[in-house]
Amino acid sequence: MKAFLHNRLVNYFPLIASGLLLMALLLPNVDRATPVNRYLLVFDISQSMNVEDATVDQQLGNRLAVSRTAARELIRSLPCGSEVGYAVFTATKTITLLTPLDVCEHYNGLLVSLAAIDGSMRFRNASSVGKGVHQSLRAASTLGDDVAIVMFTDGHEAPPLRHGQTGMPKSEGHDVNGFIIGVGGDQPMRIPKVDNNGQSVGFWQAGEVTQLPPDESRGMPGQELSSLREPHLRQLSQLSGLQYLRLADTDTFVQTLTDTSFAVRQSTPTSIGWIPASIALLLLCLRFVPTKRWRSD
Repeated sequence: MKAFLHNRLVNYFPLIASGLLLMALLLPNVDRATPVNRYLLVFDISQSMNVEDATVDQQLGNRLAVSRTAARELIRSLPCGSEVGYAVFTATKTITLLTPLDVCEHYNGLLVSLAAIDGSMRFRNASSVGKGVHQSLRAASTLGDDVAIVMFTDGHEAPPLRHGQTGMPKSEGHDVNGFIIGVGGDQPMRIPKVDNNGQSVGFWQAGEVTQLPPDESRGMPGQELSSLREPHLRQLSQLSGLQYLRLADTDTFVQTLTDTSFAVRQSTPTSIGWIPASIALLLLCLRFVPTKRWRSD
């Protein structure tokens, strides 16, 4: 009797599974509040970012390339519904290249666009980092209240700042969160020189760049050399209300920027069709996978 009832019931499994699969296709998405991030990634593309002294995950590379690598890992790690856009900074200007887009819907496009960000976009050789931070805050504030900035820079100011200067205009009124990401090493290194055609033409020499007055430069390396200017970046982060993080490894970087304390809760359409589809698959397995014979009473 048990075997008879079992066989009769199992024979209906394919029909029930068909109904469940149809349900999986027709079920509407359910809105669910999930933590997401919206970031405007700002890349310093001045020539000092070509210095090859950035060590991340025990891999050496130039500062801009390492910044792109970290950004790529961030995009891969952010949950769907999060958005990322791009901007570049050089001279005194921050220019938005791409407004924030969903990291899942536009994943391939975001990675392709990221790979194209390089020094060829530079239109001047100066680098006023303080003004760049200020401009980044302004750019993010025009994109929405919940857009935070992530600015990758070595903090190298060209021309150099005089004693007591920060290089940053007053930034009141820009209620923007985010991070300044310090990129580079501590040892002063020569800055690669690139001509207007993007070709490498050696390194910048002392006589080719603006130097500090002798009374302010004693014991300091010349401005033709560059290192991560961490104290300067920490000062800028305090003035701007941003957080400072040194880029040492991608895991720490990604964990910090995906922390839910920096996210906003957003209603995200979520598919629940997988529930009836999973039940249908189970029923089909029970119907067609061989099992031991049922013993009759």
